[in-house]
Amino acid sequence: MRNFPTLVTQDDLNNRRPRLGLISPASDILIERDFWRMGFAADVDIFTTRIPLEMPLTPVTLARLADGIGSAIERLLPEEKLDAVVFGCTSGSAVIGPENVTNRVHAQRADIAVTNPATAAVAALRHLGASKLAFVAPYTADVAERTADIFRGAGIEIMDACCLGLLTDAEIAVPGPDHYRSVLEQMDLSGAEAIFLSCTTSRALDAIAPLEEMTGLPVITSNQASFWHALSLIGQSRAISGFGRLLS
Repeated sequence: MRNFPTLVTQDDLNNRRPRLGLISPASDILIERDFWRMGFAADVDIFTTRIPLEMPLTPVTLARLADGIGSAIERLLPEEKLDAVVFGCTSGSAVIGPENVTNRVHAQRADIAVTNPATAAVAALRHLGASKLAFVAPYTADVAERTADIFRGAGIEIMDACCLGLLTDAEIAVPGPDHYRSVLEQMDLSGAEAIFLSCTTSRALDAIAPLEEMTGLPVITSNQASFWHALSLIGQSRAISGFGRLLS
């Protein structure tokens, strides 16, 4: 048998795109689509795993997501290096606690950057210099309040807030840009410096551009902020168009 020269060098292995791991609730309908769209635009690879989440969405069912984080991170590209991991649930992050989410990831993979939509949204607002917020959540009032507390705890003032009262991820995935336009038309945006559309399974990514044009305010969504923050944590600041001021 003839010997051939080595075809793959260590430099070849190191010359790769950034890798983001995504831990998604099993019921989430749109988070992967959104991350793949942004990943293609930014030349970033996305690796996903899912954990159980019971319906309806309540603080109790969301708290149980914590139990699946450890095993989920073990299933994300276990033989290779990930650059960052996103725990993909906004209300779940608020209920579990962002620090608890990070600790559970680091218990399995200590050398990885971790973010979640709640932490990422706060970081995005600070990046944009916005401390007064119009807050839109698709959940019931109890879940929406727990999520809003993340912003209040970070010193961000909620000028006006609205919750849509939806109980399941399947319901949350239905409202699109026209629905969000109607909601914002009924809200008082006069004191707001930015708008946050909560939930990773909402159709909010497509609403960013038209709502920014309509309101003149930056629009932050759970998936957009999480993608931006994950790249920021690994020093990959890339301007990409079509996903609002935050990413442009």
